Amino acid sequence: MKIYILPIEEKFKPKSQKFRYPAHNSDFGVEQDFYIYLGKNKEIQTNNPDEADWHYLPIFWTRWHLNHNYGQEGLVELQKEVDKRIISKNKTFTICQYDDGPIVDLGNSIQFLASRKSNHGIDIPLLSKKHRQPFFKLKKIYTASFVGRISTYHLRKEMQQYLESEKDILIKDGNFSSRYFVKQMMKSFTSLCPRGYGGSSFRFFESMHLGVAPLLIGDIDTRPFKKFIEWDDISFYSNNMPEVIKILKTRKQTLLEMGTKSKKIFENELDYQKWCKFVVKELEYLKNEK
Repeated sequence: MKIYILPIEEKFKPKSQKFRYPAHNSDFGVEQDFYIYLGKNKEIQTNNPDEADWHYLPIFWTRWHLNHNYGQEGLVELQKEVDKRIISKNKTFTICQYDDGPIVDLGNSIQFLASRKSNHGIDIPLLSKKHRQPFFKLKKIYTASFVGRISTYHLRKEMQQYLESEKDILIKDGNFSSRYFVKQMMKSFTSLCPRGYGGSSFRFFESMHLGVAPLLIGDIDTRPFKKFIEWDDISFYSNNMPEVIKILKTRKQTLLEMGTKSKKIFENELDYQKWCKFVVKELEYLKNEK
């Protein structure tokens, strides 16, 4: 399989962005990560768009939209660039982390989305800078925990209402330090990872990296690359609170084992640069389906 990189004007690959989230994060994301990956793997590249199986649209959507009033400005200019550069919408794909997606019209182009909010798109991880971990192992004292803002989506409020009275479950609403966030998560058998404005959760993948079994709560199961990763062995997903309560009754030893496995999967398959190979596999799968 061969991929042709569409020649996008450099200003549509901004060098930085005005806003970073989560607070501890660096100015880097999956859009830049895949661009770097493709640059390193010359064997799957071609300079001939006609012989290519796929055309990659290397726009840094998140930086562009954040630098243009959160997607309220710069859309006409962006659409013109997209329309000028795309040769075949049926052969084009892009990588997008921005919660609202590319926003502009890409037609039938394939969108790999890190925080999908609808049935459109293919899921990829929502990654951030790694947290510093405590030197000493922390004792588990919570069945589950959540530290963060509740107001970003209604499912978070429902989670709080259902679980805050449980003595072995920690729910903390607000902005807290990275150190506090990490300590409470690592004191937990399970990490509650409700979706926010976007359909995925940084917390889900942070939990994996910290070795805590993540529980994604959302309208859509946005766990990525389900053809290649056995997610039910290392994590949970639910779209309703009664089911969440049942999940939290899972044996503690099982939760510990899931956390250990999830850390290994994250480090070997989903960390920066590691996840990119699955995009290529997805494209190969789609090519064979044509």
